[in-house]
Amino acid sequence: MIAVTGKVYLIGAGPGDPGLLTLKAVRVLKKADAVLYDRLMNREILTLARKDAELIDVGKAPDNHPVPQHRINEILLEKALKGMTVVRLKGGDPFVFGRGSEEALYLTERGVPVEVVPGVTSAIAVPAYAGVPVTHRGISSSFHVITGSDGCGERADWDSLSRLKGTLIFLMGVKNLESIVSNLLKYGKPADTPAAMIMWGATPAQKTVTGTLADIVRRVKEAGIKNPAVFVVGGTVGLWEYLNWFEGKPLHGRRILVTGTIDAEKGQPEDGPFDFLEDAGAEVIHCPTVKIEFDYGETAGFLANAGDLNLLVFTSKNAVTAFAGAMRRMRLDLRRLGGATVAAVGRKTAERLEEVFIYPDLVPEEFTSKDLLEKIPAGGGGKRTAAVITSDIGGQELVGGLEARGYRVMKIAAYKNLPNYDVRERLIEELGKGVDAAVFTSPSSFYRMEQMVGKLPEKLKKVFIAAIGPTTAAAIEKTGLKVDVCPKEHTLEGLQKALLEKFVGRGEGDGGNKKAQEIEI
Repeated sequence: MIAVTGKVYLIGAGPGDPGLLTLKAVRVLKKADAVLYDRLMNREILTLARKDAELIDVGKAPDNHPVPQHRINEILLEKALKGMTVVRLKGGDPFVFGRGSEEALYLTERGVPVEVVPGVTSAIAVPAYAGVPVTHRGISSSFHVITGSDGCGERADWDSLSRLKGTLIFLMGVKNLESIVSNLLKYGKPADTPAAMIMWGATPAQKTVTGTLADIVRRVKEAGIKNPAVFVVGGTVGLWEYLNWFEGKPLHGRRILVTGTIDAEKGQPEDGPFDFLEDAGAEVIHCPTVKIEFDYGETAGFLANAGDLNLLVFTSKNAVTAFAGAMRRMRLDLRRLGGATVAAVGRKTAERLEEVFIYPDLVPEEFTSKDLLEKIPAGGGGKRTAAVITSDIGGQELVGGLEARGYRVMKIAAYKNLPNYDVRERLIEELGKGVDAAVFTSPSSFYRMEQMVGKLPEKLKKVFIAAIGPTTAAAIEKTGLKVDVCPKEHTLEGLQKALLEKFVGRGEGDGGNKKAQEIEI
């Protein structure tokens, strides 16, 4: 037998809502070297993987298998034999009509260690998100899960199924719905039995059609229901009228594109969470258009020749991280700063400074460069020196403002602000599907998106545009676009509240993060 050092994890990702992922699944995903994922996977789950992990799309649609099952098995084996930690990420649960057992047997027979991380199956979660319990005292004391795919009519014991008093749940049964209903009726299921078809369950695109076995086929066709969908038959469907909690959320069906920045250390979106909007039912699509790359050279040069400095300004938390990294590499400590006054543009920048034991003297309440400049004393006609720690494209307003106040100013480009081409294809795909709102957390997030996909004034002309503050709004409106939302409080919290007010006429989202989070260039 071949000695194997790698391992394969079969992980169930649930039916759509990334919040249904288990804690163990998250832990394993974060350490995986390679991730093979399905077509119906929520893309937000993939952001949990390491930034250097290999992501392989092996998705299959009904009657369309670009990567056949035997090839998926081979890829899993190849990666494991290289000593890699491999995740096979499957919708729902791996062992509920997910072919997970086939993959596990294939690997086990070849000496590859396999571990299964169960997921929330769509058979239970999707009806629950539609307000249809699979059991209920006095109505249904059991539930039965049946494949609705090709061959269902040949394999199913319709006589037994039709006589069951419990809830019947057919997965992926849209194509064969007429056959399923016809057989249930043929073998004695009453025509007035409640039935429901739930499309894209547990996602913001969820749509539920209810009726009875007598009319559900017609209703499903009229509603344009397609796979993925779950078909539920039984008395508990009647509770949908009272328990339909998910589709009644104020932002259900809204798609909100969030740009922003990739965290330079974690490789994940740093502009979040967007709890307010997600709790209100919106689909929040994270496509960070800015990629940060630390450049310690210029900061190290500044530290080596800092001399007497009167004012040190940090424009973002990335500036702090880059500055602290340069000090660590040079084995310098806080004594290097002398008696300089330290200023931070925004609360998050101040918090990052405190993490490295630098406590800022000046933090503007409005989180803007203009507000900070108003708090800084005059520079004495060039007698005082200042350094602005910022990005390669940032800091112009601060540098100019400080010079106008009489300071001799050095701009230190501590990091590079680059377009995040990793999200380009997804950006194009999501814009093609259509979005209701686009959120920009800095001028850079807008510029980089335009750089990657082009023609934003045309692509976003029918989209609500939200900007975190006036500087970002001004940059967007220079292109001819109209900014619909710009909160008084220039934070992610303020931005979410403003979007809620715009869409539903009031601030909602009590489940959101109460801690303000500002984003700077």
